[in-house]
Amino acid sequence: MTSAPDTRRSRRAGPAVLLAAALWGSAAAQGGLPFPALPLPGPAPAQTDALLRPLIPDLIVLRRPAVTEVTFDLGPANYPPAQFPARYFAPAQAFGVFSSSARPWTVQLEVRSQPDVRGRTLPLPGLNFRVNGGPWVQVTPGPQVVLSGSGPSAGWLPLSVEFALDLTGAEAGGGYLFDMTFTALALP
Repeated sequence: MTSAPDTRRSRRAGPAVLLAAALWGSAAAQGGLPFPALPLPGPAPAQTDALLRPLIPDLIVLRRPAVTEVTFDLGPANYPPAQFPARYFAPAQAFGVFSSSARPWTVQLEVRSQPDVRGRTLPLPGLNFRVNGGPWVQVTPGPQVVLSGSGPSAGWLPLSVEFALDLTGAEAGGGYLFDMTFTALALP
């Protein structure tokens, strides 16, 4: 006993699919003519009037804190300490770093000791820093990398830099300054 073909399927597919199937079947039987392109449903696409082309610059940006002076509390309540050497801490400096560069990048810190009015300086090894709560690092002459990455940063990255001053007790009283320079660089 033969059953009637299932016509529910062909009704759902629509006439364009049935026509394409009929053409494909006859093309295959005749030696492989290409499958005909069917028009897409809906209106034809409009002519292009203009291109929209966003240009995202390749850059690295360092957002600095509003207060750029680092101070250590060496007031009468804290100085002189009960014993030397003694470490004094400055409040953390909060930065933001953003990169849209596909290249590797770094944020560097360079510290220079400035002479006071009598020409005296505090040596750099007495100054330490740490980044984002990491280990303490002694400041050395020349640039030091404080943060690095590769590629876009996916938003603003937090960069918290803390400073500590180690005093031995042999330092002469006076007002001392350190110049700090933070630089963000995209590497070649």
